[in-house]
Amino acid sequence: MASLVVFAAAAFVLLAGAVSVSSSTVYTVGDERGWAVPSSSTVESYNHWAKRNRFQVGDVLDFRYVNDSVLVVNHDDYKQCKSASPVSRFTDGDTKFTFDRYGLFFFICGVPAHCEEGQRMIVRVMAESALSAAPSTAPTPTSAPPPFSASGAPSPVVDSVPDTPSSASSSIPSPAPEPSGASGRVLTGFSIAAAVLVVCVVTVFVMV
Repeated sequence: MASLVVFAAAAFVLLAGAVSVSSSTVYTVGDERGWAVPSSSTVESYNHWAKRNRFQVGDVLDFRYVNDSVLVVNHDDYKQCKSASPVSRFTDGDTKFTFDRYGLFFFICGVPAHCEEGQRMIVRVMAESALSAAPSTAPTPTSAPPPFSASGAPSPVVDSVPDTPSSASSSIPSPAPEPSGASGRVLTGFSIAAAVLVVCVVTVFVMV
């Protein structure tokens, strides 16, 4: 009986760890170009890239670079591109940084002049409540009754015609862009939970 209790506890720990891992996402910073000095002013900035994604605690940033570095700094050092005393420094060429809290993170390049040329980034990691909050729905406006003519009969309502053909299409909201750079969830928590549960049941039957 004691061995069964120990086994059940171990299975629970494995299950909890597996579900936690499955809920994280790996984002490749900068997508295909990686972590490098922007080649021109037309290239998407790293801050714009970060705003297009929704990061949460446990997600991973994958910095890929050559002869470069990644520095985690505070807000003041980020603004002034100071690299003398960073919070963390990485130079391995394939840095994987895991978010361990929500809030703002500041990244710069440690190579002289690279930060000033645009190789820096602010990432906001959202809290659970912010991710689960549903957007509010705007109330539908109530249409006004048709105007009355002098005879007392309702006047015919004439539909308004748009001034230009493009005004009709502008009223249709465009779909929101998909997050870029995400490799997706590695495994779902439900599939791992099912697998661990099956192993537990089979083992219990064998031991009984």
